[in-house]
Amino acid sequence: MVLGGLLGVVAGVLAVGGAAKLLDPHASSPMLSALGLPARPAAARALGAFEAALGLVTFFVGGPVCAGLVAVVYAGFALAVLRLRAVAGTGVSCGCFGRSSAPPTLVHAVVDGAAALVAGAAAVAAAPGFLEVRPDLPAAGIPQLVVTFVAVGLCVAVLTVLPEALVAARRTPAGERARPVRAFALEGTLR
Repeated sequence: MVLGGLLGVVAGVLAVGGAAKLLDPHASSPMLSALGLPARPAAARALGAFEAALGLVTFFVGGPVCAGLVAVVYAGFALAVLRLRAVAGTGVSCGCFGRSSAPPTLVHAVVDGAAALVAGAAAVAAAPGFLEVRPDLPAAGIPQLVVTFVAVGLCVAVLTVLPEALVAARRTPAGERARPVRAFALEGTLR
């Protein structure tokens, strides 16, 4: 049951990323180009449609085939993030979530790798999808949907907001980060 819930989260993140590529395929073009792949909006849309469909089918149906495909996709994403870091550094966004995409960081590669492991374990265990387990869940599965929705949102934040913050922190000299805190503390004590 827990493995199925975790699979639901990684499938949900995949579906969100796919939907973002469908809505804004141009945001993925620089990433595709940097990786030497076709960078046309149609290519980004095709990738997005595949991701969204696979994520939704995996969430609702589950099973070893869908989970195995999700594992392969996330392993590919982890390798793509590492390759993107090598060829473009942090100058090109990962393109995963449309305009909300962030620079490729090791955090991103680790999260993608962890998602691949979760999906791989779910494939081996033949974790069921939401539709199969819903009759056994309390309140017709609504709490499960809410928890999954929140977890997907947190994962998307880890993949978008956190990398952006880490890159910004590296660009800002340590002395500049500490000064505003000290200045505020001094102003507060002088009054």
